Amino acid sequence: MEAAFWGLLGTIAGAAASIATTVLASRNAATLQSAAAALEREEKSRAFQRETLIDLQDSVHDELRAVALLFMADEAAFRESGAWGRKLLGEELNTKVHLAGRRTLLLRERVADDELRDHIQSLRDLLTGVQMARDRVVAERVNADAMQMGTAVMEHIGKVLRSLYPAARP
Repeated sequence: MEAAFWGLLGTIAGAAASIATTVLASRNAATLQSAAAALEREEKSRAFQRETLIDLQDSVHDELRAVALLFMADEAAFRESGAWGRKLLGEELNTKVHLAGRRTLLLRERVADDELRDHIQSLRDLLTGVQMARDRVVAERVNADAMQMGTAVMEHIGKVLRSLYPAARP
């Protein structure tokens, strides 16, 4: 009877060890799978931000260019009429300014970096100021400020974009 008891006890101990090993292995596999899923979600988010920022660079450039064309059109009209900002834009230029601004606005909302979103909004406020100016001196000052800020925004976008790439490994 004693041998049977020790045999039963050995079987129970072996089964318990096997169950414990299985539980630990399953728990470890679940942890690894969860970590891999989190890493994949993070990489998808980073890829989305990179794509958004690259598109935003193009969009900000297009909006800056469109407002510069608008400013030049206002200058030409001023030379003819002596009044600033009174002449209606041509349909093509109006559409170009509208679409560029719309695209920047939409992309801005997809940017995760709060500071960059604020910086872009400040630029867009200046660009709106160029469009709405009814005085040549004000328009020239706001346009110069907008172009300078446009450069700073482009640099800021590049900085945030570079931060999304993995660090270089030696």
